[in-house]
Amino acid sequence: MKCTFFTFGGNFMWEDIYNYKDWVIQRNLVSQKCRLLDPLNIRRHSGSFEQCKETLLKYIEAYELDDLYDDTVIILHGFGRSKKSVKPLADAFKDLKMNVICLGYPSLRRGIAYHATMLSIFIKNLDIKGKLYIVNVGASCLITRRLLTKSNNYRHYNIARILDINPLNSGSDLAEILAKYSFLNFFMGPMLHDISTPKATAMPRLPHDIEHGIVFAPISAHDIAKKMLARFDSFPFSTPPSEETYATTVMTISQSYRDPLKSEEIKEACRNFIRFGRFSNNETLTDESLASMKIKRVQE
Repeated sequence: MKCTFFTFGGNFMWEDIYNYKDWVIQRNLVSQKCRLLDPLNIRRHSGSFEQCKETLLKYIEAYELDDLYDDTVIILHGFGRSKKSVKPLADAFKDLKMNVICLGYPSLRRGIAYHATMLSIFIKNLDIKGKLYIVNVGASCLITRRLLTKSNNYRHYNIARILDINPLNSGSDLAEILAKYSFLNFFMGPMLHDISTPKATAMPRLPHDIEHGIVFAPISAHDIAKKMLARFDSFPFSTPPSEETYATTVMTISQSYRDPLKSEEIKEACRNFIRFGRFSNNETLTDESLASMKIKRVQE
């Protein structure tokens, strides 16, 4: 049980398959070997999943790590990002007395179907005792949709609520354009094609009996993307369903952000939805916060 060396967290060639209090067991996409990382991304052990988990149990006993909570929140980062990008949101959930997990997956190396399968394995490895909450950022909403719609018995995941932040449920026209270039497909992986509009809209929606909320917070960079798309006048853009039709509880914030996950306003709204199933909570949100956001109910 000695330290070996620091790592970069395995953002592109490693996938998380287990998590305990930010101690992570990852598996390499090529060699299929596993490694155990502590919260500082120091490698503590390498080998099979069973060997890494056995070593983790020794550290849990040696360091007297706290027991897990019953309920768990899993946060999935967006396409081309890493789990570090969702850390600000994870910190906002720390006071909820839930296990908060930022799940890392190699979005530039595998497609939606593969990530959905690995998410299923990850959830089974956790052996969650209570309820499960899933928070998706950007294109990761398609991973959750694929996970829950490909299984006839999705209820065994015991999902209480699903929250999407700036989702791509209807896909991305920009991804549809970029996917036409072979060299971009090589560097950005099969998920680029999977998040295009035709692929995304063809995927079944979430089951109706799952409580689902969406937060729209415009990002400044989106204006640049729109200008890029305007140059492709001859491109046959499709007309996908509005993103607002995918959930029954929708919040739209008018002002733009460079990184919405760092906004205290959005963090508070997300906490409220995970706890209560709604974005507003008169006991915790100030009048000024409520005035700056537009909250509406969308009927299915």
